[in-house]
Amino acid sequence: MVGPAIFRSLCLVFLLATNVVALVWPTPNPAFQQGRSAKDFIQPTASGILKSGLFGCVRNGGSRFHEGIDLFPLKRDRTGEAADPVYSILPGRVVHISGIAGHSSYGRYVVVEHDAEKPVFLTLYSHLSRIAEGVAPGSRVKSGTILGIMGRSAAGYTIPKSRAHLHFEIAFQLTDDFQDWYDRQAFKEPNRHGNWNGMNLVGIDPLAFYEAMHGRKEGGMNAHLKALPVVARIRVFTGKTPNFVTRHPALVTRSFQEAAVTAWDIAFTKYGLPVQWTPRFADEGLTGRAGDVQVLAYQQRLLEGQSCKRVLDMGASGPRISRGTLDDLKKLFGFR
Repeated sequence: MVGPAIFRSLCLVFLLATNVVALVWPTPNPAFQQGRSAKDFIQPTASGILKSGLFGCVRNGGSRFHEGIDLFPLKRDRTGEAADPVYSILPGRVVHISGIAGHSSYGRYVVVEHDAEKPVFLTLYSHLSRIAEGVAPGSRVKSGTILGIMGRSAAGYTIPKSRAHLHFEIAFQLTDDFQDWYDRQAFKEPNRHGNWNGMNLVGIDPLAFYEAMHGRKEGGMNAHLKALPVVARIRVFTGKTPNFVTRHPALVTRSFQEAAVTAWDIAFTKYGLPVQWTPRFADEGLTGRAGDVQVLAYQQRLLEGQSCKRVLDMGASGPRISRGTLDDLKKLFGFR
């Protein structure tokens, strides 16, 4: 756990779900809580451009998506390696540990499920130099529990000492059946990470979440998601209830337990998080075959201004569901 003085400097106290909890910054750097600039905690890439360490289309001139934020260390050991501890931001359960650096571009990483929250969400802490003793899949953690030590572990590329950092994500798991989708792909590497493979996670901007919580003392994640702009609404014709829905009932707009569902209307955020699910019923007279997918509405200005990871691709003939969104729909519904 974090020491009392440091804990007070790193946490925000507010209402999440039904309990008052402390939301902790994931590193010992107090710059965010002190209202200082992002340059005081964000680690940019070799380009030196600050936004390259932020969330979104910030890499390769805007063509490459970055799933989280990169946070630099305050402390280094005598060899120059990062030495900052990495903290769980909220109470939860450790669901995955990748302890072998060569098994992922994330290097050594830990995933924590915040299962007391509504909706349930995940946090991911990567490029660790080592995992803390006692942190193992299934273990419970508190706000401020040390998960590991910041580092520069990674597979397939080298992070220099000077740019050691914590890559931190806030994400949602698309499906409990990710392996089925993975097995149908032509990947050469085995899936060593189960349902916590990065391809099965869709996230939100961690910094925007902290900024929202800094100004709001209640509501938590659910209120934050409801405030995010919706860029597209897509209808999927199926009677199946995806496990995303059963996992995140707080995102469903109306009861469907006693009705015959024929389709789902799904609202997506800018980078593809399905934040609102509306079941449609047989007595509503919708026209479509099982497996049909329709674009119901979209924000053209927002989509055209986005340089990567679009939910819809905008063309001369109108919007088209992007390849990435189609892949995510296959994961969500088990479509082939």
